[in-house]
Parts: sequence; structure tokens; C-alpha cells
Amino acid sequence: MKILSRFTVIATLGVAAGVVFSSIIAVKPAAAQLLAHKAFYSLKLGKLRAGSNFSGASGSMGLELKGTCDGWIMSQTLIMDLELPDGRQIRQDLRFTGWESLDRTQYRFFASNRTDNEREDFRGSARLFGPGSAGNANFRVPDARKIPLPEGTMFPMGHTAWLIDRARVGQRLANTIVFDGADGEGPQRVSAFISPTLGPDHHEGGKMVPKLGAAMARPGWKIRMAFFALDAQSAAPDYEIEILQLDNGIVPSLLLDYQDFTVVLKPEQLEVLSPPKCD
Repeated sequence: MKILSRFTVIATLGVAAGVVFSSIIAVKPAAAQLLAHKAFYSLKLGKLRAGSNFSGASGSMGLELKGTCDGWIMSQTLIMDLELPDGRQIRQDLRFTGWESLDRTQYRFFASNRTDNEREDFRGSARLFGPGSAGNANFRVPDARKIPLPEGTMFPMGHTAWLIDRARVGQRLANTIVFDGADGEGPQRVSAFISPTLGPDHHEGGKMVPKLGAAMARPGWKIRMAFFALDAQSAAPDYEIEILQLDNGIVPSLLLDYQDFTVVLKPEQLEVLSPPKCD
């Protein structure tokens, strides 16, 4: 179930907290602004499809999105216990830390993916020759290798801001290429299907205001993203996710769609972080 490592990073994107505007940091050059935060999500089983290899799922996700004077630091832990029909459990423990520059051209990452007693680590960096240009990703762990990044490749934070900007102008389909490095593979093609704008009275985030604060009372969009290998010949995606994306970056709901089951993540706690002190 290697694709879980991809979800670790995707789930981080766009999730933010609070309505303290001094904590807003722009992801340049896009107009979208994201909030530095810590968040905790509960995870539960959504739907089981016929023939699924699993009978249940539960867990949690913790994340931190912190602004620096020259970029963003993303940290995340996703723990999921998968139940098998015979009663056994498999634990997925996925940890990710990354840094992305404000101009979207530089990126560093470390991921540790553990399934029961088996562990894989990935560490490396990536650089684009300019915003929207091609570039290279360089892995150092588990071995040294270079992967070319095609023109138009985005890193996680830039992709989030770009999607919000596309949604704001009414774009319904947004295709791009994203690299995160979280599972040791190369970039992926991502197709995002964006709903019309939803006011806070018409999405679940508005119902969370009493518990999580006024930041949930923002307009947003349902976005479903399909992920494909860059050289995929099949029209079927490797996996999909569906989020409610608010215009301030908050994600009040997140659905991870695997081939034979889905899991749902719901925010339980949000904490705004102070902005960096930069000269």
C-alpha cells in the first residue's frame, strides 16, 4: 500500500487554521494566502467496496505548517490501523517533513514510511530552473539518483496555492504535474475537478464554526483530485482524494479513495502559529 505515502503529503496541502490575519503568509507569486498552523485530524473508515482486502480502518493525522522567512516547513504524521477480515491488523505509520521556497523553485524532503516492522526512508531535494520551468529531483536516501522534472512541475505548497487561484476564477478542471518525493517515485500527473463556489451555509465547514472558529465560515470548493503516473497508459488513476477547500487554505473535510475502500479525515483541533520575524 505504498500510495499511502502520497496521501501523507496531499493531506497536508491547504489545511490551515484560525482567522488571525497576522499569521497569513503569501505563497508567491500566487494570490492565495495560507495560514501557519498545527492541526489534528481523526481518521475513520468511509466505504468498503466489494472484494476489499480490508474490513476496517481507524487512526489519526497530525500536521504542522509553519512559515519561514524564505519558505514553508511542512511536517506530518499519519497513523492508520487497517483491519483484515481474519481479525489481524496492519499499522501504517507515515511521517513526512518538507521545506519549499516561497518562489516555488526549491524543495527539500524527508519521508519515513513504516508498515508494521518494515520501514522505508526517502530523503532528497529538488530544484526548478525557474517558476514553471523544468528541473531535477535528487534523492540521497536510500540511494543517490536523479529524476528529471518536466516543465510545469509544482511542489506541494505551490500546487495548493495554484488550485485555490484556479478555483477563485471559476476554473472547473485543472491539470498539472506535482512532485513530493514521499515514496521515492517521480512526479505525477494530477487532474483536479473543482465545484462551483460554496458559501459557508452550504458546506460542512460552516457547521464547525462553534468548535473550530470563524475561519470555517469562508467560501470554498469541493475538489476531487485524480493521480496518475507520469507515463501511465491507463485512463484509471492510481488513487483519488476529495477535499473541501476553503479560500483561506483550511480543509474541513478530506476523503482518501483507495482502490477498494475509502477513509475520511475530520479536523478535531486547530492552532494558529505565529508568523516568522523577518527583516
